Amino acid sequence: MRHLLAVGAFALMIAGSSAFARAGAHASLPSLDYTGSAQSANAQALSPDVAAWTSRLIIVTPQRHRASIGRFTGGILARTSHMAAMLTRSALRYLGVPYVFGGTSSAGFDCSGFVQHVFAMLGISLPRTADAQYDAGHRAVGGPHPGDLVFFDTYGGVSHVGIYLGHGKFVHASSSRGVMVSHLSESYWASRYVGAKRLIATR
Repeated sequence: MRHLLAVGAFALMIAGSSAFARAGAHASLPSLDYTGSAQSANAQALSPDVAAWTSRLIIVTPQRHRASIGRFTGGILARTSHMAAMLTRSALRYLGVPYVFGGTSSAGFDCSGFVQHVFAMLGISLPRTADAQYDAGHRAVGGPHPGDLVFFDTYGGVSHVGIYLGHGKFVHASSSRGVMVSHLSESYWASRYVGAKRLIATR
């Protein structure tokens, strides 16, 4: 009898230790909201949801390769409305950053470097130049939606790109004023508009 009691007490002690260890492990984890963002007091937030989106990188390539990409991106594309909103908000953080030819950082951007940088913040790798970015997207059926790229022919072929914000406005790195918001109806841009391309799904 004493042997059975000793065995039972030992089993209870092991079970209690395991439960305590599990509870301690869970207590040390930050809580997650529906986007997967850590809600801890010391969480760094250079841009909201960057950690969540960059955990699964999307490589955007020309249309002939898009079918294979689609098989791996269903989980992220299910949240694209949120992603488009994050994309436009992230782009607007850089208003006033100066134009630098060949620039790809917040120290200075050219047009395609700006677009590439903003998309990279959400884990989407784009080609470097405006014409290559144009080739990577697919036609925005029904007109541009927030988060789409808008393209212009400013000196022969597709040579300028911006991120559409909605209501006819887009944000881009202008060679004269740096990162700024312009309107598609402005005479300069309207006469040079090539079209919009979509790189993330919309609903």
